[in-house]
Amino acid sequence: MSRHDPTVLPPLDARPTTVSPTLPRGTAHSAVSNLLSGDRVAIGAAVHEIQNVLTSVLGWVELAQANRDPALLDRALPIVHRGVSRAGALVASLIDPVASFGVRDERFDVGAVVATVRDLLDARCAAAHVTLRATLPSEPVEAQGDPERVEQVLTNLVLNAANAILSARQRGAEAGTIELSVQPAGGRIAVVVRDDGVGIDPSTRARIFDPFFSTRPTETPLTAAVRGLGLAVSRALSEAMGAQLDVDSTPGRGAAMVLALRRPRTDSEMALPLSVQGTEARLRPGARVLVIDDDPAIRELLEVALSLRGARVMVTTEVEDARRLLARGEVDVALVDETLGENSSGAAFLMEMALIAPRVGRVLMTGAPSVDHVPSAARGIVVRKPFLLDDVVRSLAVALQER
Repeated sequence: MSRHDPTVLPPLDARPTTVSPTLPRGTAHSAVSNLLSGDRVAIGAAVHEIQNVLTSVLGWVELAQANRDPALLDRALPIVHRGVSRAGALVASLIDPVASFGVRDERFDVGAVVATVRDLLDARCAAAHVTLRATLPSEPVEAQGDPERVEQVLTNLVLNAANAILSARQRGAEAGTIELSVQPAGGRIAVVVRDDGVGIDPSTRARIFDPFFSTRPTETPLTAAVRGLGLAVSRALSEAMGAQLDVDSTPGRGAAMVLALRRPRTDSEMALPLSVQGTEARLRPGARVLVIDDDPAIRELLEVALSLRGARVMVTTEVEDARRLLARGEVDVALVDETLGENSSGAAFLMEMALIAPRVGRVLMTGAPSVDHVPSAARGIVVRKPFLLDDVVRSLAVALQER
């Protein structure tokens, strides 16, 4: 088993095909889509990251179920929530890797991201009898880049380090510690992931960032789809943020993966445009919300959630029911799924609404990566599945303001 090959946490592997050109540093675009050509990379990269997320989520769910400790449950729920949201975005990357793996450019607290990674993977490492430590700065240390992508890269590095430790144990060594630290590195901020695993020999070190590189002699058709992408994706994302990812290792003495982040931009430097703060997630009391969706679980979720936010919620699966409510003037805003079964279209109904009830707010729910196929008159405001409830509330609030 090679140092970089994540075959234990989780089992992911693949053989090389073609190597991509090096990505330009600091480019805010899809890093993953440029690793290799073809859909195989997008699928492999997404599957790799989904496996990482689900590994953590399942570990925390198992802990919460086994211990029945309210404090542990309080700790686990935010991590599970974050993980499920991340998995949803990764599923979208199977269709649109450019949108899902683009990078932002903003100031962020490096220590907070490192703490998140520690909390995310602590249970999984503990289950493998690996100690995960984080030495965090006493004061905030800011860097420039995309905090979500930094979290993604560090998650890959920690899982790789855990596998290196398990490989060392198979060879009879006493290994079991991963240390995360934040420290200055010249003009950059370095996050170091250090393990006491098998280490990396020079010939392997020269290739560990190559897409699909693996030293494992055999593979199955299933593992061939995804092996060897972890470090290739991590370096590509790092370079897309203008960061650097490298390794320092001695065979048999562990390895240190070093993510060198840019320091924050000064006020005089030009920053990439950032998304603005969204509308407050609050509905006006008594807002009459019509939910049209053919999925009973989503209908129930929205009915309960929006009612708790103070809305008067009406739910239906039938367009005819919705027309009657609109005709009686009983709706302030409609939240409509794009697909309403075989014979009904939510987009078509929203277009009808624009004509028969122009003062009623319109929000379209969709699982599609793009709404270019939906006429602009039918869209209203769009919220994409999987969504956060706050995103739905914000969309409804904006739709109500516009009427």
